[in-house]
Amino acid sequence: MRYITTLTLLLVCTMSFAQLATGIRLGFTAGTPIGKAEEGATGKLGLGTVAGVVVEYNITDKWGLRTEAYYTQKKSSFSTPASVDEYDYLYEPPGSDTAVWIVAKFDGDVDGKFDNRYVEMPLLAHYYVSDRWNVAFGPYLGYLLRGEISGTSNGTVRIGVADLPVDNQLFDESQHLSPWDYGLIGSMRYETDFGLNYEFRLSSGLSSVFKETYPLADGIVRNMYVQLTAGYRFTGNNRS
Repeated sequence: MRYITTLTLLLVCTMSFAQLATGIRLGFTAGTPIGKAEEGATGKLGLGTVAGVVVEYNITDKWGLRTEAYYTQKKSSFSTPASVDEYDYLYEPPGSDTAVWIVAKFDGDVDGKFDNRYVEMPLLAHYYVSDRWNVAFGPYLGYLLRGEISGTSNGTVRIGVADLPVDNQLFDESQHLSPWDYGLIGSMRYETDFGLNYEFRLSSGLSSVFKETYPLADGIVRNMYVQLTAGYRFTGNNRS
């Protein structure tokens, strides 16, 4: 967070001697983390929200720079076969009323969801194709404010030589989510005469949503999301 705040202040101070445009963006996100999937796995896109502020600087009539800070939800759901060597299982020994957590081998299925909340800051170069349309491209940096990957598991665990049933047991791997995300953004925006604009944006993560130590992720699982937003400029409506 300190890095994001410092970079924002430096950019604003650097551009403070020129005409700036400031505004807001509000809208929706849709997408899912994408990685190597297990055979038989399925998933659904998740819908979330995005809201933030925008600072722009037009270098010429065609080219400019844009930096933003916004809050975004990145959600999705999934169902996947899973084979886990170190699975936390709530075991109740025969003849005992006390259940204990043990580590066992699990085979079965997991139904779950991602519900991750980030603050993100992109730095984009934008180009005006016409007076109404502009395209933008650049990197973004995100920090995980709250992360959740949880669901239920069904299958069996092997304890000794016995296979015991697992029925709708909580499956929560949130502690394995990486606190940082970074990647690339491409967008197209339409502007009106009244300060309003409408934007379609695609972002692709370059880092994994999981920590490197997470044993269940095979390779990089990256965020892949689109944004549909409406924006409004408070200042700097003229590009000249």
